Amino acid sequence: MTEDLYSDIRPYNDDEIPAALERIANDPAFVPAVNFAFPDADMERIKEVVRTCKTVDQMQERVMISIIRRIIETSVDNFTWSGLENIERGKGYLYISNHRDITLDSFFLQYTLFSNGMPTTATTLGDNLLRSQFIIDICRINRAVRVIRKTDEISPREFLLNSQHLSEYIRWYISQGKSMWISQRNGRTKDGIDATDQGVLKMLSLSGPSDFVENFSEVSIAPIAISYQYEPCDIKKAIETTVQLMGGTYQKGKNEDVNSILYGIRMPKGDVNITICEPITKEELAMCAELPKAEAYRTLKEIIDNRIYKNYKLHDTNYIAHDILHRSKQHAEHYTPAAYKTFKGRMAYAEARFMEYGLDLKTARKVYLGIYAGPVDTKI
Repeated sequence: MTEDLYSDIRPYNDDEIPAALERIANDPAFVPAVNFAFPDADMERIKEVVRTCKTVDQMQERVMISIIRRIIETSVDNFTWSGLENIERGKGYLYISNHRDITLDSFFLQYTLFSNGMPTTATTLGDNLLRSQFIIDICRINRAVRVIRKTDEISPREFLLNSQHLSEYIRWYISQGKSMWISQRNGRTKDGIDATDQGVLKMLSLSGPSDFVENFSEVSIAPIAISYQYEPCDIKKAIETTVQLMGGTYQKGKNEDVNSILYGIRMPKGDVNITICEPITKEELAMCAELPKAEAYRTLKEIIDNRIYKNYKLHDTNYIAHDILHRSKQHAEHYTPAAYKTFKGRMAYAEARFMEYGLDLKTARKVYLGIYAGPVDTKI
């Protein structure tokens, strides 16, 4: 099995990097994208650094890590991490993460690993984001792995074959002692409940041996819990979910996903924490394997979810939202009057946006609060 079998979904190899970086630096979208994310950036300096990179590692070290560091410096109050003691250096893992932001969840993992002298990972990314050569180049030079999403244009058989293809690549990649990040579900969590989609687990199993324990042992699953004091796209999520709850169909605007990425980069996030949880053990897999097949997958999903719930760091915003939603002061010891006032101010701004969209304010408000309140229920 060679990497050439996966040229349609794999990241760029080192010999493909110089041409890709030249395309990026010359693309008309480059300057507006950088200016939006970093208004005071030295454009010529950035272009110069980009063009000096010849390998993926150089690109990650000289450009991407610097960008992530800048994101943290300009939009995060305190960035913390934990759980690195759970990871064996030199071993490949499949990091299954809760999914709160399109790119930042993975970005913050890469920064954590790099800052501790560990290799960065490949990152799975839905092909709905890969709409232009500019975006494709940026993603593939940063070890993005293309995930072909299910659409009406793709037949069930074609989707199954695509899933098996991706599964094979993930398994092969991890067997090389390298790691990969994948979200626990298709799309970001919009209701505050970080639940793993069993379909992700079934996709992973498509390329493995029939033995359940051996199958999942080969991919070395390590769950990840990431939490934001203020989610950068909370209002956008609440609008989309409320439209659907009101019986409508939310139509994404042109380039909305890309705009959400840039919006997420710039918006204040308060404190952010990422925790690498203890990997799934063979003993846990053996326990699952004793169950009927459908129940085995459900139980494995619950083990992953419980790892994430247990290691999710609750912020004052979570407790405040939970108390507002339930009209109580049950968790008042976890926040200050000043923090409560700040959150209420953010809520007032959100409500103004909801009214602009003509949404039912009561429904939208409940959805917005749920984004923050959900983790309190799952944690407790």
